[in-house]
Amino acid sequence: MKLPSSLITAAGLVCLAASAFAVPLNAGQDGVSLDAGNMGKYTLAYPTLLTAGEAKTYKPIEKSVTAEKVVLKYEGGAQVTLNIKGEDTIEMDLASFPAEIEKVRTEMFIDAGFSEGGTWSLDGGKATAFPKDKPAKPQVLQANGKRLLVTNFQGKTITLITPEYTYHQLQDNREWGWKIFQWVGFTPYDKGNPHLTFRLAQGAVDGGAKKVLLVDKLGQDYAISFPDKAKDESELKTDIASETKWNATLKPPATDLYGGQPGSDKKYGLKKTGYFHVQKIKKQWLMVDPLGNAVFHLGICGFQPGDDYTYIKGREDIYEWIPPYDGEFRTAFHKEPYWSHDTLSYYVANQIRKFGKPFDLEDWTARQITRVRHWGFNSTGAFSGITAAHKTASFPYMQHLPLGPWDLGGQIPGINGMFDPFDPQTTTKMETLMIKSVAPAANDPLLIGYFLANEQAFEDIPRVIPSLKENQPAKVRLVTMLEQKYKTIGAFNTAWGMKAADFNELKGTGLPVATREASADMQQFTELFIESYYKSICDTYRKYDKNHMLIGNRWQPGTSNSEALCRIAGKYMDVISVNYYTYGLDKDFLNRIYKWTGEKPMVLSEFYWSSPAESGMPGGKEVKSQKERGLAYRNYVEQAGALGYVVGIEWFIMVDQARTGRFFEQYTGEKANTGLVSVTDRPYRDCIEEMVKANYGIYDVIAGLRKPFAWDNPLFSSTGDATRTVKIPRVDKPAALDGSRVGWPGVPPELIPASRLVEGADARGLEGVFRLCWDDENLYLMAEVTDPTPMMNTHKAGDVWAGDGLELFIGGEKPDQAGPLLFSDRQVLLSAGTVDGAPQFYYGHAPAQFPCKLKVIPAVNGKGYTLTAAIPFKALDIKPVEGMQLRFDLGIDNSVDGNSRIAQLMWNGGARNSGDRTHWGRAVLIK
Repeated sequence: MKLPSSLITAAGLVCLAASAFAVPLNAGQDGVSLDAGNMGKYTLAYPTLLTAGEAKTYKPIEKSVTAEKVVLKYEGGAQVTLNIKGEDTIEMDLASFPAEIEKVRTEMFIDAGFSEGGTWSLDGGKATAFPKDKPAKPQVLQANGKRLLVTNFQGKTITLITPEYTYHQLQDNREWGWKIFQWVGFTPYDKGNPHLTFRLAQGAVDGGAKKVLLVDKLGQDYAISFPDKAKDESELKTDIASETKWNATLKPPATDLYGGQPGSDKKYGLKKTGYFHVQKIKKQWLMVDPLGNAVFHLGICGFQPGDDYTYIKGREDIYEWIPPYDGEFRTAFHKEPYWSHDTLSYYVANQIRKFGKPFDLEDWTARQITRVRHWGFNSTGAFSGITAAHKTASFPYMQHLPLGPWDLGGQIPGINGMFDPFDPQTTTKMETLMIKSVAPAANDPLLIGYFLANEQAFEDIPRVIPSLKENQPAKVRLVTMLEQKYKTIGAFNTAWGMKAADFNELKGTGLPVATREASADMQQFTELFIESYYKSICDTYRKYDKNHMLIGNRWQPGTSNSEALCRIAGKYMDVISVNYYTYGLDKDFLNRIYKWTGEKPMVLSEFYWSSPAESGMPGGKEVKSQKERGLAYRNYVEQAGALGYVVGIEWFIMVDQARTGRFFEQYTGEKANTGLVSVTDRPYRDCIEEMVKANYGIYDVIAGLRKPFAWDNPLFSSTGDATRTVKIPRVDKPAALDGSRVGWPGVPPELIPASRLVEGADARGLEGVFRLCWDDENLYLMAEVTDPTPMMNTHKAGDVWAGDGLELFIGGEKPDQAGPLLFSDRQVLLSAGTVDGAPQFYYGHAPAQFPCKLKVIPAVNGKGYTLTAAIPFKALDIKPVEGMQLRFDLGIDNSVDGNSRIAQLMWNGGARNSGDRTHWGRAVLIK
């Protein structure tokens, strides 16, 4: 495709270009978004500023965003102003940049759908296919260039044009469990040219976009064959008798009216309250149903057509068949007027074909309740439509409190799903909503309890609140707290490293959290925020419902990894909920949350696995077959039930997501094999036949009558090995850094064997041993690594981890504390390669960089290397003394090309070490 010359500018930092028609741009909290029509929306992130060697990164600490202008302020006084001109132009002005700034970094996520026939090319080179499956190395492109052309399966394009010397990196984030592509650009900062221009548009290859069928007339993948794929409409009707016959072979155990275990009331001595509640018997938590019997909540999220609706407008040509809006398939279109004409459920269309009548949610719900009871499920979970059929069938259900930002008037900018607990209007609105939606259900015995929200980002509180303006009550409350603590602005400035004139100035400016004192203050404020949040909800809720449980916020694992959040939530919640997506259960992680919450019971409130090979659908955590989906479920549910405090689970979801993505995300919607049934309403029998073994037998597992199922699959092995401890001897003079052991204590080395693989499919001969010693100034490390392709690392600074080298994890504070990294914890990256003739290292999770004496010597046989380093304790924020205990771990990274890591070994911990110190080992400084 030929680009208009007006779109190419030598001064441009990045130019997303392509079409002859303009597309409006939208400035938000995270960047400027391009609405690329049926290709989706793409956000060019606001820039970060990098010093030499990427030793320090400056991110915006204050943002002022309007429709036509964005002003970004950075620590150190730098300012970037973005002016949006017309419909396709962004002009960027850079001001007051510190002299140390050398590069400007920006990035953009690219939809995972490009893996379905999409390509990329650099500077007119050969078109290269986006990887369909997770590639061996995540970086699919790393090169300098000017023009990156990205083309989807239909020939529609987005082009990124950058100035010369920009370094392009295109990567597949499935390496880190996230199915999306990401472009990152590094452009040298030209101090003589502080004015840069962006233009954003879209286009198509020469000849225009082509028609490609992606979805067949039944809503299935058009091209892929898989075992349960329906051939035509007639099979939908014959499936009715087939499933009836199959269900008759399933023999679920008897339950009471609410799905509980008959007779367990007397067995355990449980209370009968008329409502669902939780009760602890000795060390075992149980959920108890209204009749007083134990019930393990086996719920299904999305128990209604929902994620199976897809947005068809603007891409009608990828579907083999679309029914007319008015006619027999009218009820297959979304019922909400805003979406209705543009949003269709092929699943619902197939229901109309299957049963020969318009879709009716009551009829559908009644059928599904009968169906899933055969499969051992006993309730519906989050995001489910509650109908009269639940009452008729006495089928219990979960609900959400009306606490969404849309309910309470908006969220705090930059914190997903979070209202401001310091806004007095919030409590008033909450009261009104509780009266309307909570009070009427206060005496409903089928209601298990309420979730507060879904996957809120509590961990963003200390990052976001300091960046806000005085029109946000939470920011005003933060400044009030700081003034109460420091009394004088001078004391505050010393602690935070600022030069504010008075406390009132702090309300309207971004505050950098760059010192130990600032970090501690934000931890204090975060606890104040969380306490206010939970107390306001609980106090209001209990005015109108004293019978039903509060079941937490459906945290993501990273969010729940906070002692303060767990401790405070535990004061107010009856049950804690975690959306826990994983392969094998990390029992240490779950045990830690349990203890932090004051030993409150837990519901694992969202999870699934997908089998692309046997569904024609992609997905998050993938397995090879439908049977493996069932085995994964069985492993998860029985292992969780055996812990003694997990009282329920919720599978996500009833029906597969739409092949072209769920509707509310329009063209880049999540699409996965999430369902118990397919788009043609066929149960995944191989999966369900394994699931029922867990569902039918869960009470025997809880009672200890049989051991929980443990799937003999390395991917699903539980984590949490015994904690290792290494003793570090003191030396009287600096240890040699020449690869010899002269001056090193004669203690045996620590082994990191190939069996300690935590990343990658194969260790490929990688293993190592290491030694440590110390003096008053330095921690000394010697590692002897066996590596068939040694010393391959082309990276600098924070990217050193992506090639051959070591990762040292160390913390001098609170060595017995698990959870997220402390302010003083460090991740030291030590490269086994050289760049421009110099060894490369980087202090991660650190406010500043320090020197490091590093030397790497190749093995005589060419199949390894010895790395030695003297790491200043000052860089580690440690004052060494004999007998001191440290949190410690060491990893070995492996690359075969110097660009991408293909494997990682870890002495004690796992792949989450860089964000979680829980599984780090220990070290002791000895004489």
